[in-house]
Amino acid sequence: MALLNETEKVDFLIDLLDQHMQKLPDEDILRNYLESIHGFLKTNDSILQKAAISNSVLFMDNLAQSTSETDYLISYFEKYMAELETKLKEEPENDFLKGKIKGIKHAVVIAKMIKKGNEYQGEGISVIID
Repeated sequence: MALLNETEKVDFLIDLLDQHMQKLPDEDILRNYLESIHGFLKTNDSILQKAAISNSVLFMDNLAQSTSETDYLISYFEKYMAELETKLKEEPENDFLKGKIKGIKHAVVIAKMIKKGNEYQGEGISVIID
């Protein structure tokens, strides 16, 4: 590949983003992020450029926040599970504690699934734990 000038680099990136977006579902958060960058590169309108930058910054802020919250949740569940397992050693026949431990193990798995979703796609899965 020959060395590209600034205009050619922008045109190349626009085409590359077009190709990447075609591979993603229409209502995908990563696609929305790529569309923001794509829009920024394609337009000469300063208002649209500012909106594109704002959208991409918001995406990254949300991703960083959800990742740290998910890490906290995983840590909390694992710590709580360790406490319950210690209590279970004292009361090995306590079915209520066994059920709680099983539920917390499922919660850890779900939280880790959310984290993996965030790492790979910028979005996780929505889960309500009651």
